[in-house]
Amino acid sequence: MMREATGTVADDDSTPLTFGQLSVWRIIARWPKARWPETYLSTVMPVPDGCSLGRIEKSLQAVCARHESLRTHFVNRPQGPVQIIRTAEARVDAAVVDQPGIGTAAAEALGRSLTGEPIDREVEFGRRFTVVTDGRVPRQLVVVADHIVADGFAMRRLRAELTELMGGDSPTGRRWLQELPPQPRDLAQFQRSDAGKPRREAAVTHWRTLLDRLPADVFPVSDEGDRRPGRIEAVLRSAGMRSALIGAAKRLGVPPHGALLSMLVLAVAAVTGKTQTVLTLQSSNRFGPPWRHLVSSMNQYAPLPVDLNAVPTDFDSYAKYVQAAALKAYRFGSYDLDAVTDLVHRERGVALGFDNFYNFLAHDVSASADGVGAEAGPSRIEATCPNRQIGPRLDVKVRSGPDMPVIIRADPQLIEQGPLHALLAWCEEGLRRLSSGAEVRTDALLASCVAAIGSQRA
Repeated sequence: MMREATGTVADDDSTPLTFGQLSVWRIIARWPKARWPETYLSTVMPVPDGCSLGRIEKSLQAVCARHESLRTHFVNRPQGPVQIIRTAEARVDAAVVDQPGIGTAAAEALGRSLTGEPIDREVEFGRRFTVVTDGRVPRQLVVVADHIVADGFAMRRLRAELTELMGGDSPTGRRWLQELPPQPRDLAQFQRSDAGKPRREAAVTHWRTLLDRLPADVFPVSDEGDRRPGRIEAVLRSAGMRSALIGAAKRLGVPPHGALLSMLVLAVAAVTGKTQTVLTLQSSNRFGPPWRHLVSSMNQYAPLPVDLNAVPTDFDSYAKYVQAAALKAYRFGSYDLDAVTDLVHRERGVALGFDNFYNFLAHDVSASADGVGAEAGPSRIEATCPNRQIGPRLDVKVRSGPDMPVIIRADPQLIEQGPLHALLAWCEEGLRRLSSGAEVRTDALLASCVAAIGSQRA
């Protein structure tokens, strides 16, 4: 596929990056450039019956005109990286590949394969579009985006708007198309304005407090995981675990996100052998208007330190403790990474790193959601091939769906495939116990995790 270039960058008006964009820029810059495509986001959507290639391309042109991030160049200047928004194109083309009978997963893999080369942010827009046809009839549209352009929410918004524009039925997309969308440059200007100063200063104070209270060998975590490639991955699919998580959350009085997070804090301690843990949460920073529905990358890393030597012994109280700590971490999840990096270097003399990731994306799972019965369907744990071969040594993602996939990508030098499978099985068993109303001690649950993964270690 010919790479879509958009001309030479002119020295014209520019805007600093948003804090979310800056985080993507700095963190990915530490990785070998050949691995950047591993971080790109992708989504595939069915093309409505009767929708022509021409209508698809008009739909793509419309969303690119609406959202400035889809027509932005990112340029490194002496004063730091900036974003340059370009005039909307009169036409946006998509690659067309004829693959009769191809399924959704294969179509997405095909779309990603056509973006194997890193996007040159200075002269290319950070998105790729592929139309998969069956006998020249459009069947699927694949959207791939550089993470600096979009995060998970942004991809869902683009999917909804494109579905509606192509003639499909998306009430959410229809509503969003009626709105004037917020733009990243407006957010960037606000974050650096006098109005944004109290929040900027509060975030730096929060990081300074972390450095004052936590030992140097605990925080910040090492960034070596970003520099040593090679990852394994396993996924647990279980409708029963989904139901158990909903039940446990109701009984514990915390959201499902917090109930599972409380389990995973123990898992990190068991895997690393350290009772003073630091997890990295993914703060969406989409907590209110006007930026909540912005198409850009808003995510930033939010450190969550938990000292298991100082937590409640009964799991009910412990889960509430962890949930409160997570809310505090999210509250300070929007920050100037350059300012924080400088602070860490001054105070610790090291580069700021992040590890032990937790990202709860199961938006259809809430304490008020209906379960399907903890006994419904068998649990399946299988080894999968990760898209990324670099990044944190332990990375947990929880996705939506009736079987709520829980995906763990890990450095095999930290935990091997057998113990990784045992860790997932332990997590499900623990949630079932919590859902049943059994009394559970925090230290006993940690000990059972150590035993479960230890039994599978060579």
